[in-house]
Order: sequence, then C-alpha cells, then structure tokens
Amino acid sequence: MTEPSDAEITQLLTRFRDGDADAGERLVPLLYASLRARAESLMRGESREVTLQPTVLVHEAWLRLCRSPGGEWRDRGFFLRLAGRVMRNVLVDRARRKRPAVADGVDPETLAIPIGPGADDHVEVLSLHEALERLAERDPELADLVDMRFFGGVTLEDAAEVLGRSRAAVHRSWELARTILLRELRRGDPESDR
Repeated sequence: MTEPSDAEITQLLTRFRDGDADAGERLVPLLYASLRARAESLMRGESREVTLQPTVLVHEAWLRLCRSPGGEWRDRGFFLRLAGRVMRNVLVDRARRKRPAVADGVDPETLAIPIGPGADDHVEVLSLHEALERLAERDPELADLVDMRFFGGVTLEDAAEVLGRSRAAVHRSWELARTILLRELRRGDPESDR
C-alpha cells in the first residue's frame, strides 16, 4: 500500500470537515500514524526517569485534536500547525502538573530536542515553552515554525509548503528561530551566568 500524497490528505481533511464520515475513517489512521511517529521521535533517547511514553503523548494529543473545531483541519498545513501546538501543549501541561515534585527536589523531565549545536542538547519543557512564548511576541511566524518543526516533526520542505515560502527562506527563518531560542534559553538559565 502506497502512502497518500499531501494533496490526498488535504482532500480527505476537506471531505471530513464537510461531514464525510468515510473520509474521516480513512484519515484517522494516516494522521494518527504521523503523530505517533513524532511522539516516538520526541521521546527517543530519554532517560529512564522520564515517565511519559510516546503512546500516552500521542493519545492525549489525538484526543485534544479531535476536540478542536474541524475547520482548523481544512488542509494538511493547518493540521500540521495545529498538531505541533497540541503536542507542545500536552507536554507543557504535564510539566506544569509535575512542578510541585520539582519543588520537593525531584528533577524536572527534559526532552532531547536538538536546538543547539550539540547532539546531546536537552531542553526542559517549561523553559522551552517560555522561550517560545517570548519568540511569539517578537515574531509569531517564527514561533509557528518552531512548533511545526520541534513538536509537529515537519520537515523544512513541508514547512515551506505550509507557509507558502521557498525552502531557502524557511531555512533562514529556522536558523534565526534557533538562534533566538538558544539566546532566550541561556537568558533564563541561572547556570549560564557562571
């Protein structure tokens, strides 16, 4: 079985939004598989102290996506944007619930999200979220790109298509967003003052 094209997924999303239950039945496994792959990627290489499993992350994200208005699913690009925001929100909400344990001396969970030059850069979820919020105040499109790339698993090619820009322009935006985020994360890190 061949994987459906972006145009086929967009067509299914449109039909589903318009009330076609058959399109919804075909669409669910395709979109769920995409989210599952991203959840596994986000959680890959995590320490044993991280208790969140990819299946739990994707189920929670999927439930939230299903509760969102179908109009936001009007095409693949909008779905990818929404999926990135939802995955981030699931992780942020979970980190906030665990915050009282941090006050009791338990380390916060971190995600291995490659935003820095090193392959082993780990970012605490709430720190990344706060840095992203500051980035969104400065440039909402850059923050949107980060959500799509970090949390939605969107490639630069797909992001260029979603944003209606060239791959080169999106690559420059991606590099700028990473630079700003690293600066914001260092600014919020008390150890960076040492």
